[in-house]
Amino acid sequence: MPIMSRPAGDATTLPFVREAVRRRLFAVAHQIGGLIDFKPHHRIPGAEGGILLMERNLLVMCTSQFRPLGWDLAEEICMRQGLDILLLRFDAYQLTFDICMHSGSAWLSHYRGWSADGEFWFIPRVDDGSRYVKASRYGLLLTDHPPYANARQREVGLATACPWDARMEVRA
Repeated sequence: MPIMSRPAGDATTLPFVREAVRRRLFAVAHQIGGLIDFKPHHRIPGAEGGILLMERNLLVMCTSQFRPLGWDLAEEICMRQGLDILLLRFDAYQLTFDICMHSGSAWLSHYRGWSADGEFWFIPRVDDGSRYVKASRYGLLLTDHPPYANARQREVGLATACPWDARMEVRA
């Protein structure tokens, strides 16, 4: 079972993650902006290791597990607390996001961070007609329209959103 019990209670939580994954969590939270609660587990059981962007009604969690591991816990928190969940997944070479909106019914998976002109978006890994998600001061907003006009702008925004070189960091 991918979810482990906390030693101090009966709530389930995602397994421990590496420091590199936690750094990505903080970098993404910083790019989205707003007030951050670094210990949301005090009021949200199962949110250990995550951070809450209070003004955005967004809980950001992280894991190195493969999909769909972690979805059950995150979806339970999403529905019970009325929060949107951003589940950050980081492996040796890429950072992707799974998004559970409290107003929606299905997971948005394999999304990537995209940034330009001070805006932060989550875009589908492949342009296949999936919806786009803008991180705004009101929380996560769904739209059918991409934040870029062409493939070059798409690639520039992807590079801007994730400026770190994962391959160099993995070797370190």
